[in-house]
Amino acid sequence: MLDNLNRPQAGFPLADLSRHQCKWPVNRAQAGELHLFCGDAVQSGHPYCNEHCRRAYAGWNVDKASSKKAG
Repeated sequence: MLDNLNRPQAGFPLADLSRHQCKWPVNRAQAGELHLFCGDAVQSGHPYCNEHCRRAYAGWNVDKASSKKAG
């Protein structure tokens, strides 16, 4: 699912999502408006689908971050 910059508003309210559905916001809700989220299947171990993980973690090296914690 793409965000609303690329297509008409679509998505799911947070309360309707399970832990296996993407929590990436897809609209720019103002105060008092309903926030909508992607809802696609999540990538294992993450709160986002594959597309939104690529956006959220762009430039982040998982191996490098893990070694800093261990050392």
